[in-house]
Amino acid sequence: MVASIVLPIKKVYALLDSKIIVEIKDERRKLQGRLVAVDEYLNVHLEETTEFINDSRGRTLGTVVIRGNNILTIAPTL
Repeated sequence: MVASIVLPIKKVYALLDSKIIVEIKDERRKLQGRLVAVDEYLNVHLEETTEFINDSRGRTLGTVVIRGNNILTIAPTL
C-alpha cells in the first residue's frame, strides 16, 4: 500500500525561484530559466530564459509564459 502520493503540481511548486528546463511540444525545443510562478493548469512564468534547439544554445528570450498544455517535461537544472 502506498503511504502517500505526491501530486506533480506540488513538485513544480517546490521548484519556485530555481532554475528549470522546460521541454515544449514545438519541435523538441527546450527553454531554460528561473521559475517565477506556476498555476493549477501548470502554466509557467520564467525569467532569464534561454532557448535551446536540438541541445544547441539559441536565443535569449528574457521573460516568457508557457501554457501548460504545451509542456512535455519540467526538470530542475543541476
